[in-house]
Parts: sequence; C-alpha cells; structure tokens
Amino acid sequence: MPIDAAEFDAHKDLSTIITQFLCRNKDKGFSAKEIAEATGISEADVNNSMMKLSFSDIASSISGRKKNFKIEDVTISGVIYYRCISE
Repeated sequence: MPIDAAEFDAHKDLSTIITQFLCRNKDKGFSAKEIAEATGISEADVNNSMMKLSFSDIASSISGRKKNFKIEDVTISGVIYYRCISE
C-alpha cells in the first residue's frame, strides 16, 4: 500500500533529526538506543537512518561534495556509537 506525502517526508527527515541531535551534542558519542530515547525515533529507524547516512557520506566523497560535518562511528563491546565532528 502506498504512503502519503506527509509520511514520506516524516521518514525522510529522520536523518536530519538524528544529525541535528548528534551535532548539538558533539562532545559525546551515542548508541542507536540512546539516540532513539533522546529523539523519540524507534531504534530500528535510527539504525536504518545511520546506514543511509553512511551511504550518503560515501556518495558525497566520491562526487567531491563537502559537508560541514561528518558522522563517525566506533564499535565498543559490540555496540556502535555515533558522534558528529566538524570538518
């Protein structure tokens, strides 16, 4: 079943919400669970958005487009943590 435009836009903006949260809190790294709790987005949607952001970063680097920030990740004891860094 197709979704309406409002639902499409809401899901498209998840990456923006997550990125804004991480960039406002640059001094810390957050797991998907912590991001989900802080933003009210489901943990599954956070994980999907982070994967899409990774692909977007790869495409940007290939095409030569620069962003003002980068989301980096590190895995500690099987948990992936994300943080925003300025470029």
